[in-house]
Amino acid sequence: MKISFSICAFLVLAAVLSGCAAVGRQSRQPRASEGEQPGIPQDLAELITYAGLAPSSHNTQPWKIKILSDSEFIVQADPSRRLPEVDPEGRELLLSLGAFWENLEQAVAAFGFNAQVNILAASPKETDILRVKLIKKESSSIDIALDMMRKRVTDRRPYKKADLSPDDLEEFKALLPDHFFYFPKAGKEGKWIAESLVEANKKQAFNDAKQNELAQWLRFSSSEAKAKGDGLTAEALGLSTIEGFFWHTFMGKESALSPSFRETGVRNVVKQVNNCSGFVVITSENSGVAALLMAGRELQRFELKATELKVAFHPMSQLMEESPWKEQLQDKLGLKKPVQFIVRVGYAKEQLQPGIRRDIKGFVEK
Repeated sequence: MKISFSICAFLVLAAVLSGCAAVGRQSRQPRASEGEQPGIPQDLAELITYAGLAPSSHNTQPWKIKILSDSEFIVQADPSRRLPEVDPEGRELLLSLGAFWENLEQAVAAFGFNAQVNILAASPKETDILRVKLIKKESSSIDIALDMMRKRVTDRRPYKKADLSPDDLEEFKALLPDHFFYFPKAGKEGKWIAESLVEANKKQAFNDAKQNELAQWLRFSSSEAKAKGDGLTAEALGLSTIEGFFWHTFMGKESALSPSFRETGVRNVVKQVNNCSGFVVITSENSGVAALLMAGRELQRFELKATELKVAFHPMSQLMEESPWKEQLQDKLGLKKPVQFIVRVGYAKEQLQPGIRRDIKGFVEK
C-alpha cells in the first residue's frame, strides 16, 4: 500500500515547529559511572550531569565545560551549537546557559557544596561565560529538585483547557515575584499571544534558512539520536508508537523543507494554542548578559516547580524571534520589562518521558 507523504506528515510532524520539561543523596540519578567519567571526581561528574539536563532551544545543549581543577571549572558556550538563523544575537544561547546554571546551583546544594560563580562574558558572542568554584559544606541537603530535574520535560502536545488553579499560580508568583506574569487564554492578552504565535510560526516555517536550521536538529534516525544525544526525537515530541514508526521509517531531514511538513506544523500550532490554560511570560531587568542568564535561571526554576505541581509547559520562542511581534510584545502585554520567554501552560493527561541527553564526555574538557 502506498502511503502519501501528506498523511504521514499529518500524523507525525505535528509538534515539530512549535518550540524551542523528596529525594535523598542515596537515590539521586543520573550517576556517571567510573568508565564514563572524563577523568574528574565522581561528585563533579554527577553535578555536571545534572546541570546538563537543562532545557535549550532545539535541544542543542550549547554548553561546554573546561575543567581547571577538581573543584573549579569554566562554563563555555559551544559555538558549533549556536542557532544563527533564529538566534543571531545569542539571546537564546545565554538563556539556555542560564538554565544550565540554575540546575548546577540546585544540584550543588543537594551534593553538599556551595558554588562561587563569576560571570566572565561581557557579550553573547564570547565563549567563556561562567567561572565556577565549588566549596565543600559541612552537610548536604535532601532536595526534591534532583528528582524534578530528571522528570522535567517540554510537552508539545495539546493540554486540557482548564485554567491554572489559584494555588498553582500563587506558588509560581512567589517563586518569581518580579518577572512572572500569567495571561489566561480567554483574556485579551492571551488571545493576542495565541493569534500572534500562529502568524509568527507561519512566517518562520516558510523561511527556508530557518527551516533548514531546524532540520539539522531533527533526529529521524534512532541511531543518530543515540549517537548524538541531542536534538528533537519522536519521543521528545510526544508522538505515539505508530506515529514514531512513520517518523523513523518514512521521514528524513529533507522532509522538513516540504510544503506539507511546514503546513502541518502551522496547523499544529493552532491546535496547541487553542488547547491550553494560557501563557506564562517571564521578563528580565534588561537585555544584558547578566540579566539574560538570570532569566534562564528563572525559567528553569519555573519549570522545576511546574514539574513538581504537574503543570505541563512548552516555551514558544517565535514572538521574540520574528518581527513585528518582538517589537510589539511589551506594549501589547502592558509590561515594562523585556520579555524573554512565552510559555504555553496547562494540565496534561499524562507525563512524557524526558528527552535524550549527551554524555558529559561529549562536553567536558579536562
